[in-house]
Amino acid sequence: MNTLLAPQRLSGVPDTLRLPSRDTRVTLLDRLALRVALRLLLWSTRSARLADDRRRHSHAFRHQEATALRRRSHEREALTLAPRA
Repeated sequence: MNTLLAPQRLSGVPDTLRLPSRDTRVTLLDRLALRVALRLLLWSTRSARLADDRRRHSHAFRHQEATALRRRSHEREALTLAPRA
């Protein structure tokens, strides 16, 4: 193909480089979508920390329940052994 026979542009700038002016304003829907996407990305990266928190919470809950059970058992025994007047 001979490019010398193709129609020539006066400006010398090819059409692919001439971009139409863009609207620089971002719509409310686009901003909302970006915020939701960012929140989802941040939320998805916290899985390892959640597993650790669950394990720690489970251990603390079991320890608290065991302590309460021992205290109730001690109070029950103290009440049964106390002299009644």
